[in-house]
Amino acid sequence: MGNKNKLLLSLFLGFLAISALFAFIYLGMDEVKAGSGDNVYGYAWSENIGWISFNNTSGGGSVDYGVNIDETTGLFSGYAWSENIGWISFNQADLAGCPSGTCEARVDLATHEVSGWARVLAYGDGWDGWIKLNGSNYGVVIDNSVSPPEFRGWAWSDAVVGWISFNCNNPESGDWCATADYSVKTTMSFNNPPIATPNNPQPLDYCYYSLPTQFSWNFSDIDPDDFQDYYRVQIDDNSDFFSPAVDSGKVNSLSESFTPIYSFSYNATYYWRVKVWDNNGADSGWVNGPSLNTPLHALPQPDFSWSPESPSVNEVIQLFDESTCYDVSNNSISCSGNAFLWTLPPEAEFVGTSTTETTENPQIKFNEAGSYDVSLQITDDIGTCTKTKQITLSAALPEWEEKAPQ
Repeated sequence: MGNKNKLLLSLFLGFLAISALFAFIYLGMDEVKAGSGDNVYGYAWSENIGWISFNNTSGGGSVDYGVNIDETTGLFSGYAWSENIGWISFNQADLAGCPSGTCEARVDLATHEVSGWARVLAYGDGWDGWIKLNGSNYGVVIDNSVSPPEFRGWAWSDAVVGWISFNCNNPESGDWCATADYSVKTTMSFNNPPIATPNNPQPLDYCYYSLPTQFSWNFSDIDPDDFQDYYRVQIDDNSDFFSPAVDSGKVNSLSESFTPIYSFSYNATYYWRVKVWDNNGADSGWVNGPSLNTPLHALPQPDFSWSPESPSVNEVIQLFDESTCYDVSNNSISCSGNAFLWTLPPEAEFVGTSTTETTENPQIKFNEAGSYDVSLQITDDIGTCTKTKQITLSAALPEWEEKAPQ
């Protein structure tokens, strides 16, 4: 980075020294527009060779040239022009044998970062050097937040070209547009990445299952015709997701929710994140959702029995609580002392004045034959669960009186 800073400083001093020349060039310079066959236009600036034009289809020269980006693949093609050094090629065939890495010039349609190489031909007298479009501490990117999209950043050539600035307003050097207003632009349409907005995890039924939880999000995309094509969810008890406990993998689905088959632990915190892809292949990147805090211990497990097992109408039935509750160590304990709530059908009633719907072991009776649901709800320090059972009543036995034979 130090070498670059020195070069940037040199560039800035050069800007100051020739600012008057810049103004003269700018005032007399027609903006070159992209024609139907080329979607890149405008000017870049080299500290050593001056202006680089990316399109000439609207006039200003007898040769028709330009640079194009394939909107499907992101591949560059065509030629830019420097009056001081000649043609600069972005064609794949010319880029074979580049110094390192991937040779083809390409823009990532999701991140908008430009990579690869361009090649300089000095007035048709042999290749003069290579231009690297992205390095370890510099690079070119297309800013899609403005319309039309603008190239920003720097490329580097170790030949005579040196540093190439693609915009007068670069993050590294600040805004020089008042001195020389230049930029490279494109008319191509970029696919914007989608947005995933996570919701709070939703417990589904903690009463009778192993803490099943639904993780959901809302998909959105500023491109009106885009929709969710894939999603991926990771869940872990460690926020770095180094070794996720749950990984859905990349799932081809429109669904905006995921319910893992996983036994969560009690009294634990789980972290989760989601990534979504649109139908054009762009992704949202990982987005962290609100953490999941599981209960301190298992919720009550209501259960009950009754006697007699096959009661009849108007016969007194004794209900027996057989529920299980849990302490903070998740050991099973009696539910006595917690809140009980019995629910009877209209055909039943509590017997006597000492038993009510909140009695732990009440007595009841039914006034009609049939099968009826009876429910027991128990609430402890962390939650409420309910168990429903069906009691079948037979018709009352006929009354009879034993008499001695006549």
